[in-house]
Amino acid sequence: MSKISSILRTMTLVVLVVAAAFMCGIRLLQTQLVDGEKYLEMTKSTYQAEQEIDAARGQIVDCNGKVLNSNKIVFNINLQLSSLVSGTENEIIYRVLTVLIKNNQEWNDSLPISKTTPYAFDETRPAAVETMKEKLNVASYTGVEDCIFQLYKTYNVDEKYSEQMRRYIAGVRYEMTIKNFSDANVFVLASDVSEDVVPELKELATMLDGVDITQSWERDYVNGDVAAHFRGTVGAISAEEYKELKDKGYNINDTIGMSGVESALESTLRGTRGVRTITRGSDGLMISDEVTKEPVAGKSVMLTIDADFQKLLQDLLEYHIQYLNSPHYTSKYDTNLRGKGCQAGTIVVLDVKTGGVLGMVSYPNYNLNDYVENYEEVLNQPYSPVFNRALNGAYRPGSTFKTITATAGLNEHAIAIDSKITCGGVYTYYGGFKPTCLGVHGAINVSKALMYSCNIFFYETARRLGIDTLAEWAEHYGVGKDIGFDLTMSTGRMTSMELFEENGWEWYEGNVVQAGIGQSETLLTPLHLATQAMTIANKGVRYQPHVVQSIYNYDFTEKISEKATIVAEDFSGLPGMDKYMEAIHKGMKLVASTQDYFYIDGAGWTNPFDYVGVGKENVAIKTGTPEADDYEHPDAYQFNSALVGFYPADNPEIAFGVILEHGEFARVMAANIVKAYATGTINTNYDENGQPLTAL
Repeated sequence: MSKISSILRTMTLVVLVVAAAFMCGIRLLQTQLVDGEKYLEMTKSTYQAEQEIDAARGQIVDCNGKVLNSNKIVFNINLQLSSLVSGTENEIIYRVLTVLIKNNQEWNDSLPISKTTPYAFDETRPAAVETMKEKLNVASYTGVEDCIFQLYKTYNVDEKYSEQMRRYIAGVRYEMTIKNFSDANVFVLASDVSEDVVPELKELATMLDGVDITQSWERDYVNGDVAAHFRGTVGAISAEEYKELKDKGYNINDTIGMSGVESALESTLRGTRGVRTITRGSDGLMISDEVTKEPVAGKSVMLTIDADFQKLLQDLLEYHIQYLNSPHYTSKYDTNLRGKGCQAGTIVVLDVKTGGVLGMVSYPNYNLNDYVENYEEVLNQPYSPVFNRALNGAYRPGSTFKTITATAGLNEHAIAIDSKITCGGVYTYYGGFKPTCLGVHGAINVSKALMYSCNIFFYETARRLGIDTLAEWAEHYGVGKDIGFDLTMSTGRMTSMELFEENGWEWYEGNVVQAGIGQSETLLTPLHLATQAMTIANKGVRYQPHVVQSIYNYDFTEKISEKATIVAEDFSGLPGMDKYMEAIHKGMKLVASTQDYFYIDGAGWTNPFDYVGVGKENVAIKTGTPEADDYEHPDAYQFNSALVGFYPADNPEIAFGVILEHGEFARVMAANIVKAYATGTINTNYDENGQPLTAL
């Protein structure tokens, strides 16, 4: 009996399984054949949207790996269209802004209308006002109150909110419009929100669909006052820039390099974005949200500068300029008080063997963090602190140019190493035009002419050469040409008949001799001056100056490339060049070593190189006092103080160029430059009130 029951149970189970399989088959056929179009349509209405994920920007460090520009993690409040319920935008914005206002936090609102009544257009942004009117579809003559009304109407900003809050909400909604808010474009409502507010915002976000609190990257400028002029900054991409860059993978919410290394190496520093893929069903609800492509951080850049040396150069330049404005700078030190009131200057120091920039200073200085936070305030400070004088200042080189005239004269045999020209104090070759010298030097050779900075000697040398030959040799030194630097800079210019013709100036023969002493219309940047000094130090080898040393992966665990030392010009092998350069070196060493020309309390008239302990015999310099022609400051001393030099004199390691606008005693400051390099310290001497007592 039990055996029969077992058989029956088994048969019953088989029948049930077969029946179930039959029903599933019928259901499958119905799904595929009868309801297939229905489900296909549902599949079609499911879609995906992709959002880009920011990648960390590469870092910028000095030659020792000291961080200059890096990144810090910040908290952002984002709105996600994929999870935002239509019609709730204003209420969500209201609730988020309420928290931000309570905690004194900022948010993104570039609406060109004041945030408080009485409303007014932002007069500093006329183009933004016109763009707003176009987007609101109102006439160009529409007044501000009508624009406010149209904003409220366009974005359905209800009267239940206070007038102040209505304006805030409208501003955010307009910002969402101009930032192309979409499934693919997250809207950043607020950036860099304080960590103290984040918990409250995250709690709020759990109750509000579409609000997302995320971590992101923001540029961090470490020691923002060091090398501010060429590290550079990043900033929000403008509408105009976006039009040009969108085909290169940029979006409207991007930041890009705005200046300096940040701009010049934008493609290197910029990382590769990741992708976040969001899938939504036909009902609008999100089905999935996943990272389908991880972001890749940008490459990092190592510069040639030493941040500590750079800071010393900044300090010594500031100290010297403060001294020239100090009550302690009196007629005891200089009977004419030349350079009193100097307000600006610049120093460039190069590695003689590579052309790498070891330090590059422009004064007045500024702090990158102040620049980012208070752009207009920094921009409008006196004497244009943002202007990079080292790269874009164009100055007459004055007597520093005599080294170039000497090079040309010796190589073209207009003069010889031991041939002499007699200086009687006045140059009489042209008859009616009689330029003078600052002294009467008698019969002197080229080395002594450099030592005394004799105008007559170099007037005659330039006349014998002619302007075309002089200009040709100036070009060998990089004067008036692009010298291939990493960053944008002025090329300067060389005096020529063509230059005069282009500008409608009348050419006189006397321009040749004026060009021979670095006057007339010759203009150089301080980087050109330092490059000139480097070329002399190398006896005719001019390296291409550069500030980028190497490229690494983001965290500096792998070197990707290194800047090659590039010979831009080499005339060292020309016949006799070694001896010619020895004569020029001798003259420059004489400038540094034979004159005890500065008064220092307790030491009397002394040599500044000896005073700071580097030894006058170890330095080679050539000074200049070129005309300034500064019509904006007519009461200032209308000469600059210029200098080129190198150290050590017999086996050079560094070369430098200096300009002090309306200043004096660049030769004294050179002693501190050399000391900073040789010892890592500088000489300063303050009184009890913080005023510099002496130049050293």
